[in-house]
Amino acid sequence: MKDKYGVLLAISSLPGDQGIGDFGKSAYVFADTIKKRGYKYWQVLPINPVGPGNSPYMSTCSEAIEPRYIDLNWFVKKGMLKGVKKMPKSDKVDYQAVWEFKKPYLMKAFANFKKHPIRGYKKFLKENPWVYPFAVFTYFRGVNNYQIWNTWAPDMKFYYDNHKLKEFPKGAEDECEFHIFCQFIAKLQYEKLRKYLKKIGLILIADCPFYVGIDSTDCWLNKDQFIMNENYEPTLVSGCPPDAFSDDGQLWGTPIFNFKKMMEDDFKFLVHRIGFLASTCDYLRLDHFRAWDTYCIIPAEDENARRGKWEIGPRTDFFDALFKAYPSINLIAEDLGDLFQGVHDLRDHYNFPGMHITEFTIFDETNPSKDTQIVYPGTHDNETIEGWLENLPEENIKYLKKKFGENVDLFEAMFNFTWNIPSLMTIFPLQDLMRLDNSARMNYPGTVGSPNWEWKLKDENYNKKIRYGL
Repeated sequence: MKDKYGVLLAISSLPGDQGIGDFGKSAYVFADTIKKRGYKYWQVLPINPVGPGNSPYMSTCSEAIEPRYIDLNWFVKKGMLKGVKKMPKSDKVDYQAVWEFKKPYLMKAFANFKKHPIRGYKKFLKENPWVYPFAVFTYFRGVNNYQIWNTWAPDMKFYYDNHKLKEFPKGAEDECEFHIFCQFIAKLQYEKLRKYLKKIGLILIADCPFYVGIDSTDCWLNKDQFIMNENYEPTLVSGCPPDAFSDDGQLWGTPIFNFKKMMEDDFKFLVHRIGFLASTCDYLRLDHFRAWDTYCIIPAEDENARRGKWEIGPRTDFFDALFKAYPSINLIAEDLGDLFQGVHDLRDHYNFPGMHITEFTIFDETNPSKDTQIVYPGTHDNETIEGWLENLPEENIKYLKKKFGENVDLFEAMFNFTWNIPSLMTIFPLQDLMRLDNSARMNYPGTVGSPNWEWKLKDENYNKKIRYGL
């Protein structure tokens, strides 16, 4: 069954010539490349504006798109810019340098746009009302030196208590309209890419974080949907209790949803958030799916997750409301980790495909993959196969040699094993198709900042370096 294979690659990791992957030529070349090689799926990471540490999982807005992904060459074709220079080729993204490079071009294109508007702008504004508060929020963040909104002056903290949706702060009209313009162009380019993927028969899988960061329009506009004190400071935050891998557990620090409050309007905020993100792709992967069944709460003042404890999540109440609003939504459950039975029951109640990671399961003969699962060797949070093998203890290497053969290439054996086991879909990070080591790793969970989220393809020659697969 050749039509079940796919490739995982973030938009930011495309080569491009402006310091970061974008919605331009390199995205179309990549789509053509994997399609010609017989792949059916392209999985990306969240495309929302990156947050602390440049993480796409801690975004400032669930509906917005990271403006760095805008292809500047598009403006040249449209006659809105005379030309665009190239940034030096690199296999790492310098997010600050990319924004400093792109922003002047975007501002110049915006100035030309005001003189000669692009068709579809009014429709975009009508269909995307979230863009107004996003623009205001982005402006307020700048004037407050990027401090969290709960530290702002009251007129900014509660701006929409006293102003209409389309009303901008005095003197900030042009900047707010610039941010809206960037979202319009990003959406335009992204939808054009999606249309092309559909044309060539490539199915797009996107990703949805379970939590939202406090430094976001989601939290600023929906204060009552989170557990916070009278100063709008979280009293409980997210994470994972101590386990066999960590004595301190994991402290993620995002605010906790107030599910009791959310039930009063059938989870309107969350239903819209998930539904909106699902509308931007063919399949939406729900990151940290187990939290819909049971989620961890940690006192906000704690420095680790030792006092973390599990609480009952919204379970079927939420998903019934979601499917009532979006009956044809396609979801994937990221059901990894040491789970309660309730997580499996919730997943199976809605027939969501779960996930199977061979780096986690290869040593457990009692945990075979199923044809209802999405199989990966590892995800963006794991080591590459090559890096994983390099760091395996000797006893694990001996196990693999006994399983696959004493003289085999363990990378090829692990790759082929993953390729051939039962699955609904089998997705390989591009790094594994190129047999790259951990220097190409995308993320180290539990850490913030460089080198996370920085890896990218240096140039278009990656096609010649893809050594495995169809």
